[in-house]
Amino acid sequence: MKLNYLRILAFVLLVALSVGFGFAFDAIATAIDKHNYPIVDAYAAPIKEYAEEFAIPEAVLWAVVSVESDFVSNAVSGDGAIGLMQLTPDEFRMICTDLLDSAEVDVGMLYNPASNLRAGAAYLSELYRRYGVWETVFAAYHTSVEQVDAWLSDKALVSEQGRLQNLPDNNTTKYMKSTQKALEHYQTLYFR
Repeated sequence: MKLNYLRILAFVLLVALSVGFGFAFDAIATAIDKHNYPIVDAYAAPIKEYAEEFAIPEAVLWAVVSVESDFVSNAVSGDGAIGLMQLTPDEFRMICTDLLDSAEVDVGMLYNPASNLRAGAAYLSELYRRYGVWETVFAAYHTSVEQVDAWLSDKALVSEQGRLQNLPDNNTTKYMKSTQKALEHYQTLYFR
């Protein structure tokens, strides 16, 4: 009889330890994910504001900024893209004149986090209006609308569901996957 009680007690302890380890593991994994996909306080208000202004999910802006610049507001890429959203001066001019109806365009504004975020959000919104699929939007954001339109017209590069696949540009494929992964993490961690 005493042996049965000991077995039951051992089983209950084992289950309790397993559940405890499960919760601890989940908490550690979540902490690691939040470290890799953070919400940076300095950008929280403008990202929320511009996501609302341009009717795009806030998680999309966080994902793009994370992948593009890793939250470094004065980042400059090898091809001259600047700031949090990594916009080139030509892209910024086009966005300001065509999408934001700005009379004056100062390329120095690319270094201003709010201006950079607003322009990037406007551009993402326009791309989503055009394509309606975030992965395709990410491809166009990374390469160009003209290139994505060419890929979409090639049946070998489009799935039966109308999504880009088997792209000849590995950098764009990698960017699409990285940004989509970041988007999924931001949605799960902060925007359920």
